[in-house]
Amino acid sequence: MTASSHRTLTFVNWRLQPNRDDDAAPTTYSFRCLTLNDDDTECAEKSALSTDPTEPQLWVFAHLRTHPDHLSYAEVIERPWVMRTEGPA
Repeated sequence: MTASSHRTLTFVNWRLQPNRDDDAAPTTYSFRCLTLNDDDTECAEKSALSTDPTEPQLWVFAHLRTHPDHLSYAEVIERPWVMRTEGPA
């Protein structure tokens, strides 16, 4: 005797959106130095992560004071996102 199986597939539309749920991780900000050293390696020093976007900017000025030739930086923003269903496709 052969057992038969029955499957029901449900197609749904998905939406990607910033996760603003109460339990979502916070959005964090930081900066890292992109200046190349004499050996063509990136300095790569970076600020601490912060939920306040202005705090890492202060690090850039402090880094520049100690390394006046380091003029190139990247801002790194980590924002939580979540996939949600919008109903049947």
